[in-house]
Amino acid sequence: MRRDGGRWLGFVALAFVLAGCGMSAASTAPELSPTVMPSPTLTATPSPTSTPAATLTPLPTLTPVPTVSLGFLVGEVVTPTLTPTPAGAGASEAALFTLPSHETLPGRVIPEPFGVNIHFTQPDPGEANLLAAAGFRFVRMDLFWHTIEREIPGRYDFSAYDTLVEVMAARNIRIVFILDYGNDLYGGGNAHHFDEGRAAFARFAAAAARHYRGKGIVWEIWNEPNLEHFWHGPPDPAYYNRVASEVIAAIRRVDPTALIIGPATAGFPWEYLQTLADLGLFNKLDAVSVHPYRFNEPESAWEDYARLRGILDHASPDRKIPIIAGEWGYSTVEGGPTEQAQAQYVARQALAHLAYDVDLSIWYDWRNDGEDPTNMEFNFGLVRRDLSPKASYAAVKVLVETLRGYAFQRRIPLDGPTDFGLLFRNEQQAALALWTNATPRTISLPVPCNEVTVIEMSGKRSSVPVNEGQLTLRMEQAPRYILLCNSETTLRLAVWHPVDSIHVLQSDGVGRVLVEVDNPFPSALQGQLEVRANGEVVGQTWVQVRSGMSEKFSVPVELPGAQGQVVAATVEFITPDLLPLQSAAIWLHIPRDK
Repeated sequence: MRRDGGRWLGFVALAFVLAGCGMSAASTAPELSPTVMPSPTLTATPSPTSTPAATLTPLPTLTPVPTVSLGFLVGEVVTPTLTPTPAGAGASEAALFTLPSHETLPGRVIPEPFGVNIHFTQPDPGEANLLAAAGFRFVRMDLFWHTIEREIPGRYDFSAYDTLVEVMAARNIRIVFILDYGNDLYGGGNAHHFDEGRAAFARFAAAAARHYRGKGIVWEIWNEPNLEHFWHGPPDPAYYNRVASEVIAAIRRVDPTALIIGPATAGFPWEYLQTLADLGLFNKLDAVSVHPYRFNEPESAWEDYARLRGILDHASPDRKIPIIAGEWGYSTVEGGPTEQAQAQYVARQALAHLAYDVDLSIWYDWRNDGEDPTNMEFNFGLVRRDLSPKASYAAVKVLVETLRGYAFQRRIPLDGPTDFGLLFRNEQQAALALWTNATPRTISLPVPCNEVTVIEMSGKRSSVPVNEGQLTLRMEQAPRYILLCNSETTLRLAVWHPVDSIHVLQSDGVGRVLVEVDNPFPSALQGQLEVRANGEVVGQTWVQVRSGMSEKFSVPVELPGAQGQVVAATVEFITPDLLPLQSAAIWLHIPRDK
């Protein structure tokens, strides 16, 4: 769960060495279409030449170390002989497995899908209140098997974790408990590799689910099993599938409503994930979790999420499997991102995840783990070791306080993929979050208001006039929040949204884009929905929504000749009064034939 310590520059050097050893996923990733998102209503004020978006090569996974010192995670690794799962066994088993009705993940209403990783069961004085004040609705924490089943097999002591559950429940914060690691009663870190230890681990998971039934716990099976350091043996997706399947069955027997996730992989190990999909594991889970760590900026993960969505939709065509970013942060180690850069990243990561169809975004880490400014692991926190807030803590707090209760509607296409404009709605109010991950510049945006309220990432507020229907402001790398005037016209901008931002079509380019339109007005709402890609209309349908109704419309799409690509596209809602900003940036993923 935690990242290895060490100096930032040394780690960067290692990253480039490993990147040259074939660890990049770029060779098998879908090709990127060069399509630029159109923006007929946006006018840019002349500025110095923008820095083009760099070609992003995935860097190697950051290697974790345990949250506390575990004796069985050091020393000689004894690798047992494993019996592989028979080919096709997972798929046939999955066909017989039906998910029960259970608790669900939150919708994309701020701050419900935001969380943070922690390393405590007993918070320091004031710590829990400080965490809650930031607005987090989830915490993620190891549920160590060896600390709960000690001395006597079958006897479980959850008392230390009971305190954490009570403290968080009192603050309306849910917990993601990671079921992980070994137990000296069954052979140490290797316990899960043997029949007796694997069965004992499943019993432990069932005991935990029974003990905390009804507490809103999310159960995650292991942490980064694709890393030998944590799996305590060569990574083996077939055997992880066996362990996870037995744990899932054990939990479901005692709590059919439990919400179970996995595999919590370090990065996006595509072969590992594809194997789990082929074995049918993802159809047994309620959501799929990954740890998208990288040195690149947060927005760079979009291609990985698009590819993962393609795997999940192919594995489960009848159920949309949610994606969880369970662990991802940036350290303020000397030579790395500054505290101000970390603040930008935490806000942009949370916002971008909304636009990338990520259902739960959990930042790493809550608190610095030490005082050494040269140790990368010690400096991931939003607060320092003494709990004094960093700029990143303030950035989260401002985001939540500004947009609390606002639901994400869509990303508005601006000048290109490095500019971000996210539209939100809170009942009768509409708001925007604006930033760029390229060179800051001034833009002019059509806004139907006389003035708007602009809130900086620091929390500073100002009223900005809108001249002749155009809002002129600076696009910075730090997000700015724009509260639009309260009117029927601005509400009209925010009453529709694509159900998803990433749409997986068939390999022949045929599919659909689902759009939801809400009509809170006294008369019918109507218009044309058009999907555009590569400068052409690739799908359209006419819609009409009665007063007081909310309806979903399926727009048939056909985009031939784009197999193996993820194509930037837009959805346009063309209304009779031709309101501005009536577009949404989406992606069309056209997979290759198997």
